[in-house]
Amino acid sequence: MANGNAELVGNRAEPRRNIVILTSHVFLRGYRKASIHFIASRWAEQGHNVHFLTIGHSWLTLLKDRPRFRALSQDQGNRFQPISANLNAGAYLPPLHAFSSNNRFLNAANAALFWLYGGYLPSFARRAIVKADLVLIESGSALAFFRHIKRLNSKARTLYFCRDLLKSIGAAPALQNIQTTEIGRFDAVCVPSERLGALLPPGGHVKVIPQGVDAALFDREQPSPYQPGSRNAVSIGNMLFDQASIAAMAAAAADVNFHVFGATWSGWAPPNVIIYGERDFESIIPYLQHADFGIAAYRLKADEVYLAESSLKLAQYSYCGLPILLPDLVPFARANGISYRLDGEDAWREKIDAALTMQRSPTFRDGIMTWDEVARQTLAVAFDAP
Repeated sequence: MANGNAELVGNRAEPRRNIVILTSHVFLRGYRKASIHFIASRWAEQGHNVHFLTIGHSWLTLLKDRPRFRALSQDQGNRFQPISANLNAGAYLPPLHAFSSNNRFLNAANAALFWLYGGYLPSFARRAIVKADLVLIESGSALAFFRHIKRLNSKARTLYFCRDLLKSIGAAPALQNIQTTEIGRFDAVCVPSERLGALLPPGGHVKVIPQGVDAALFDREQPSPYQPGSRNAVSIGNMLFDQASIAAMAAAAADVNFHVFGATWSGWAPPNVIIYGERDFESIIPYLQHADFGIAAYRLKADEVYLAESSLKLAQYSYCGLPILLPDLVPFARANGISYRLDGEDAWREKIDAALTMQRSPTFRDGIMTWDEVARQTLAVAFDAP
């Protein structure tokens, strides 16, 4: 047992675990939530002691995202602050940090930069890690710290929480190399998609656990944010965002409002496209509950179709009973999918009309797990793996 005592966690007698999470995501109000936020919160609710450590930021973040840096430095800069019972969040904010880039000259130096960056953590982070029973490392820059964590606490279980193909998210070759050489040293590798697991380097102890939804939030009735009688489509997230397809939909359906959350829009937007930027998850839920259909506008390649299985938005749309417009390259099996040609679609109005006339159905959500179930399965994988 983790601390020598078995406690009642949830409805079962389980040891209370000390868990540290390393991720590039921030745990701040007003910023989007990813699967790692939901799992961290559920572990804390189940009675585990969770420290959520944000990496991948520094004073350089001031140049890219001043509000994010200020919020991090004010609330969590190089210290942990309580978020809720059993859950603390903090951010490692050095003067500089290594980062992925499209610049080939910078990438040539990245192996040394990531080695230096990942070889040190401040004392507030080290104290949590040396007490940890489990350290979760999310795909991305957090991989650079794996070896340092093993040196700090060789007895802790390590879980690679891989949500994306590294090259799909533009991760530096140095990080891809770390994944290749170290994947077999993790006690377990958790992926949300069979296809993603098959694309990872060999040697990892890969387990598939699908994405979940926050059922309690989605089941809560909330008033519609839309004008009565209007028709509305919603797009959430910024992963591989295909602005051109959204623009084409808007041009083909001037009578439909297109609400875009999370993604950055470049240049002029049609008058029926409303750009919201990054919002906290709870504020977006009414837009999902009351939309006429959802959009998964991915600009993806053949080796990125794993997104159909790992996409959080597809699960959320389906749980709300929404029809979904998505590229034909995505092998989406649920009955609410309406596919369009990724390149050269010439029947946008027809596709949109099909979405507007499709009857909502609670069967669209069949088989979708809650985050409580996902969190329990993830923890079991970490400790049951060989």
